[in-house]
Amino acid sequence: MAVFTAAEALNMALRAEQTGQAFYEAAANKAEDAQVKSLLEELAAWEQRHYETFSKLAEGAGSLPPLPNAEWGEYDQYMQAALSSAMFAGPDKALALVDTIETEQDVIRMALGFEKDALLLYYDLREMMPEKDREAVSQIIREEKSHAMRLATMLRSGGVDF
Repeated sequence: MAVFTAAEALNMALRAEQTGQAFYEAAANKAEDAQVKSLLEELAAWEQRHYETFSKLAEGAGSLPPLPNAEWGEYDQYMQAALSSAMFAGPDKALALVDTIETEQDVIRMALGFEKDALLLYYDLREMMPEKDREAVSQIIREEKSHAMRLATMLRSGGVDF
């Protein structure tokens, strides 16, 4: 069973933010609807800010010990599934996904999936962080939740094809 350290989880978070930013920027370039384009550009900027926050947290995370095996019983399976998703596979896979987008709803569904995957990772990451760093991760969780809610609202409202 793999036991992940906070440093390893932060590296996954950094990769997720880079992937998200690349996806949102490419999708924004393809978007024709002004409202969707604006939201995607805003989400790309947020991903960059999250990357910077996680980078600062990672600077001090190298010496953190791994959590006990007992706390990671099912987490290993979750992490393996997460690592195979586009969000954690890197910007190249995310950019390839943009090429498959046919409608505004497609990109919003993909973005909503990225945000949900990020939330799962960040909830676990927060538990690995020292108490002094948890609020920074909690703030990112709140932001990711608001992104997911905005995307869900936009998805419900329908829209224009790309």
